[in-house]
Parts: sequence; structure tokens; C-alpha cells
Amino acid sequence: MAVAAAPHAYRPHLPGVESLRAYAAFAIVIFHVIHLTQAPAPQSLEFMKWFFGYGVPLFFVVSAFSLAYGYEGKLTTKAQTAEFYLRRVLRIAPLYYLAVAVQLMSIKAQGYDMPSLGDIALSLGFVFNLSPQMVDGIAPASWSIGVEMLFYAAFPLLLAIATTLPRAIFLTAVFAAGAVAYTIIGSKLKVNPSFVVHGLAFNLPYFGFGLIAFQLFRLTPARLGRYLTLGALALTVAAWAAAPIFTRPGAGVFRNVLYMAAWGAPFGLLCLGMALRPPGLLSNPVTQFLGKISFGVYLAHPQVIFGLSHLGVYDAIQRLPGGSGLTFPLAVLVTCAAVVPLV
Repeated sequence: MAVAAAPHAYRPHLPGVESLRAYAAFAIVIFHVIHLTQAPAPQSLEFMKWFFGYGVPLFFVVSAFSLAYGYEGKLTTKAQTAEFYLRRVLRIAPLYYLAVAVQLMSIKAQGYDMPSLGDIALSLGFVFNLSPQMVDGIAPASWSIGVEMLFYAAFPLLLAIATTLPRAIFLTAVFAAGAVAYTIIGSKLKVNPSFVVHGLAFNLPYFGFGLIAFQLFRLTPARLGRYLTLGALALTVAAWAAAPIFTRPGAGVFRNVLYMAAWGAPFGLLCLGMALRPPGLLSNPVTQFLGKISFGVYLAHPQVIFGLSHLGVYDAIQRLPGGSGLTFPLAVLVTCAAVVPLV
């Protein structure tokens, strides 16, 4: 049985979960290569244009699972909780503040209006996600960091609540109901759509699925890991295939939001399988290394894409013969080759 270690005991590193961070990060890189450079994906890969943005929810599931695995039984005193918060800030702040600084310099160099001091303060204080106007942050793609930091703030309480599988399931159901209600209210009030989709309430179900996956991890034999991973991949394909049913015009907010939240289920199952016994094809020294640098990849890649676009790299690639079957993979490879050495 894969039972969680006793409080304060050493807990082995989970290389399969580390690898999932790599898949999440580079899915988002590919997603942004498509949307920020207008690089057309070949028809056989067009699903990346719509579904690789789910790399962020995968990050959220992995984050909740990893924190529950690492901190179960270790947040029982004020000192332990204070240390947890300090470690989270020290992990996130240096690279994030660098990304903010780079973006501010870019805004100034291009002659655009600078954010107000209040907006900068919201960003530096990690509470920008609470502002309808600043929900996306200053640094490109940093909205998810705003969500993540708010989750960190609530994590000790959530971990204390989700101590069993039924409790974790109940908490996730509450999160899903809250996401639906939040979206309906936001739609009626006509608030900034990003404030809804990029808000904490909308994304809490993903963290809930990570907590469910951890509770299952404590109960599931390790030998089932590979089978669970394969099942999770099959469930992910099924979720992709079911998209027209739930996202077509007229499907309704309730159905649409529940569909988006339900992506946490295959991701949670994937996290469980990869934590127990990952297939070597999916978790190896390369993917584990890329997982270790995934946070830097995530923060750096928008600026790299903007820089390569400014230099005309993507335009030059698009002019090459061979069509999108050649130019699209080449654009992705060039982007990744530029990002990885930076981090």
C-alpha cells in the first residue's frame, strides 16, 4: 500500500510528479506559440490550439497534490505554518519579481502607459488576482501565480479539512458549486471575463482534485500506478472528444463550467498514477530535469516569444517551404531551444 509517511518523516521524492510539471509547462509554451505568433498548427495537431491551455489546471492539480504529500502532518503549529508561507514566497518571489521587472522595462521601452503604483503594489503583494482590472497581472501569463499564491494562503486550512477521501471529495464538490455560482454571478454583473476564468474561485476545483488524488495515493497499491496512468490518458482523450457536447453554443454556463472543472479528474488520476509508479517513457531524467525548471520556463517563455517575434524569427519560419507540418514544429523547437538555456 502507498501510505503517507508519518508526520515529520522523510518523504521520498516523486519523479513522476516532477515530470508532470514539465508536460504542463511545455503544453502552455506550445499553446502560446500558436496564439501569440499565429503559427498555424497542422490539422492533425489543431487540438493543441484549444486544449493545451489546460496545462495550467494540470499545474494546479500537481501543486495541491505535491503540497499535501509534502506537508501532511507538518502544519500543526504556528511556527510550521509560518515556515510554510516563507518557503512558498521564497520559491515564487525571486523569479516572479524578475518577470515583473522585465515587463515593466519592456512597457517603458515601447512607450506604453506604465501601470500605476497601486497596480504595481498589488502585483508585488501577490493579491492582483483580487482586482478585476489587474487579474492578469503585469508579467505575461502571471495570472496563474496570483491564483496559486491565494491557494497557498488557504492551504493549511484546506489540508486540515481534507484529511480523508470523503472530506476531499466533499470539498471539491463545494469548490465546483462555487465555481459555477461565481461564473453565473460574474456573467450577470458583466465583469471582466478574465476576472471570472482567471479568478481563484473558478480554479479551486482543480486544487480539490489534487487533494483527492493525494488521499487516493494513501490507499492505492503502487503496482497499479502504470494502469492508472494509462487510464488517466484515456480519460483525457475522452474529455477532449466530449468537448462539443459541453461547449457548443447554447450549452449553458452550468454545463460549460462543470465540463472545464471536470478536467481535474483525469489530471488527478494522472497525478496519482505518476506518483505511484510512472512509466519510464513518461518519466525519465530528461522530463524530470525539465520539470525542475518548469516554473522558470513558464515565466520566461512569453518574453522569449515576444523577443523572437520582434526579431522576425517566426515570420522567417513561416516563409519556409513544407507547410505547417514543418513550420509549426520548428517554431515550437526554436522557442523551447531559446527558453530552456535561460532558466
